[in-house]
This record gives sequence, structure tokens and C-alpha cells, in this order.
Amino acid sequence: MEELKPWWASKSIWTVAIGSLWGVATALDILPEGLMQANILTVVLALTGIGSVVFRKTARARIL
Repeated sequence: MEELKPWWASKSIWTVAIGSLWGVATALDILPEGLMQANILTVVLALTGIGSVVFRKTARARIL
């Protein structure tokens, strides 16, 4: 039988959500002052993109 898990237990979904929140924060210009927004956004999106791929490849259960 295939193992299932709830969506909120998925590391892939959380990394995509975090990357999306950073993207929205940058678009709305609400990042903390002093941060180089373009540089921070590039790094965060790159890390969350890589993380979501790695987490998806290493997942052992499907999301409900």
C-alpha cells in the first residue's frame, strides 16, 4: 500500500510557499530596509527552487 501524508507535512510545498512569500514581499516593496531586494530575491528563489526539487526527489510518501 502506498504511504500518504497531508499537504502541510510536505517539505516541497513549504519551500515553494516560502519562495512565493519572498516574491510577493519584493513585489510589494515590504522587505526590511537595507536589504538589496533584487539580490535577496534571487538567492531565496534559487535556494527554494533547488530545495523543492531535492525534497520532491527524496520524498517517500505522496501528498493527500
